[in-house]
Amino acid sequence: MLFGGLQKTTLVDYPGKVAATVFTLGCNFRCPYCHNPELVLPELIKNQPQIAEKDILDFLKERQGLLQALCITGGEPTLQPDLISFLEKVKDLGYLIKLDSNGSNPEILQEIIKKKLVDYLAMDVKTTLEKYPLVTLNQVPKENIQKSINLIKNSDLDYEFRTTVAPEIVTKEDIFQIIDLIKPAQAYFLQPFKGIKTLDPRFSQLKGIPEEELKEIITQIKPFFKECGIR
Repeated sequence: MLFGGLQKTTLVDYPGKVAATVFTLGCNFRCPYCHNPELVLPELIKNQPQIAEKDILDFLKERQGLLQALCITGGEPTLQPDLISFLEKVKDLGYLIKLDSNGSNPEILQEIIKKKLVDYLAMDVKTTLEKYPLVTLNQVPKENIQKSINLIKNSDLDYEFRTTVAPEIVTKEDIFQIIDLIKPAQAYFLQPFKGIKTLDPRFSQLKGIPEEELKEIITQIKPFFKECGIR
């Protein structure tokens, strides 16, 4: 596994659990609003300090009894060829696992679900299927996104979907199309756009939908989800 970061303690990444979070290197999306370009762009990845898998596992061994869970995010974790092996090792240590994914690799998700290697799945639904080329640059079939949504909803695991309401990528009308794509579901969250650091520098100057408008949208879409809100 290629890791580019470790957050040793988090109370927010895994709902209701004390967890650590690891960040994998590499992504097959190019979301212009991405706030972790050093985990995505090859020219930046080569300068990013890497953490060995052994060091992550040693850390988890030391924190047994103190931490309850490990969150794995990226980048895109399902691109890692040894992800399954790593999940098995973390499970052997007794940890709950939350996996973040962009949904581009449904086959990997299916294997992970079948082997019961994760306890919580979080998928970023970037925008409407029609607009997905804006973030995938046509490298990922749109059908994969729908397959992943269906897999997650039928997995019997805890899960959530979430959308970053990025300017030019997600409009108010797009949000309602996304709802049609995923409803009904356990949980769905809107994430306001924050242009502090973005993969495309132009996006750092843009503004997304105001939070007050997002609150109004949440009121309208809440009936379709057990849990729904703004993050």
